[in-house]
Amino acid sequence: MKLLRPILAAALALTCATAQAQRSERFGDYEIHYNAIPTAMLAPEVARAYDVARSRGRALVTVTVLRDGRSVPARMTGNAINDAGQPQGLSLREVREGGGIYYIATARIDPPDRLRVELDIRPRDTTDVSYTLSFEQSFFPEE
Repeated sequence: MKLLRPILAAALALTCATAQAQRSERFGDYEIHYNAIPTAMLAPEVARAYDVARSRGRALVTVTVLRDGRSVPARMTGNAINDAGQPQGLSLREVREGGGIYYIATARIDPPDRLRVELDIRPRDTTDVSYTLSFEQSFFPEE
């Protein structure tokens, strides 16, 4: 698993670079970083390591929750809604590597397409707080 940590970090860096800027939102003490990219952009070894099918018809949604600069576990539920208004439930799974905790899920896309991702995020170190995160990501045929 030690080898996978740099691979996931590289995948997340690619995710952020694809968006042209770091995508994050602050909710109280928490900073939530997120993005979505076509899974076809993942290096084959990264896709294999995380059991993600590489395809122009799939998007990878990545989320991490930070408190004081450190990853914290969270419960997440959410949907991805396409341009036609069709919702897809997201099955976010937790990936732990070193000190990092990441959540990943895939969703169907049909470029040119835009996904609106809506997540309910409840950090596990608190029992009374949940946050709603919404973001949009466009996908183009050449990606």
